[in-house]
Amino acid sequence: MVDTESRDLRENGFTQLPALATGDALDRLRRAVGRLEELARERTVSSGDFVLEAPGIGGWAAWQQGAGALAGVLRSADRIHEHVPEFDAVQRSLGLADGPVARAAGGHPGTLVNAFLWAKPPVVGSAKPWHQDLAFAPPGFGADAHGIVTVWVALERATPRNGCLEFLPGSHLLGLLPHTGDRERLPGEAPLRAAVEPHVADADLPAVEPVAVPLAPGSAVLFDGLVVHRSAPNTTAAEPRTAVSFVYRVPRPAWSRSTPAAVRA
Repeated sequence: MVDTESRDLRENGFTQLPALATGDALDRLRRAVGRLEELARERTVSSGDFVLEAPGIGGWAAWQQGAGALAGVLRSADRIHEHVPEFDAVQRSLGLADGPVARAAGGHPGTLVNAFLWAKPPVVGSAKPWHQDLAFAPPGFGADAHGIVTVWVALERATPRNGCLEFLPGSHLLGLLPHTGDRERLPGEAPLRAAVEPHVADADLPAVEPVAVPLAPGSAVLFDGLVVHRSAPNTTAAEPRTAVSFVYRVPRPAWSRSTPAAVRA
């Protein structure tokens, strides 16, 4: 990571990693996504680690309501490195934990804690609202001592039209902001009648202009677990937006804070 990238991460909460996974690495990630899609092919309702897209209400809401979805059409998948070990093999071959993540964390290698598929099919790909990833850290994570750094890799071109990531620069310096909405129901819990995806409400957002981060296939954005970000719906007719992300636990960054600050002047 060059000095400009390191400064961007500390000041803005995110930085781009152009051409991170090219050639064979990109092909391997795409083939691994194909295997995830095979695992989901017969599914008609979201369950476990696989969330299917649902027109109108979106995949997350349909999942929480126990509603039907588009058969086999993934919106997201959790723990993909366990379902398809090739994902773990690729991130190791790219040296992410000891390379860009370690440089972002002041020289401390990261520990992979999760990996995700993020798919937005054309026409029906639903939005992801403003949120901070650290708000969803599992019990026992130890946020007082640790932070997270995510490497989000585009496998197809990500644009504002098909739902590239958008960030609120500097929001990672404000601490953990209030999130409203429903938590994900646990296995065995009754479906929610009107599920609202957890998000940071408009009134709690910092008054800064969002920055969209378009990416070429194989390029990535690395970001802090406290930076506020979202993605818009895929409004294109034939441009899928598929990405995978690798999430690493790191020592708590020096710039982070545990308590929220006032976000509006």
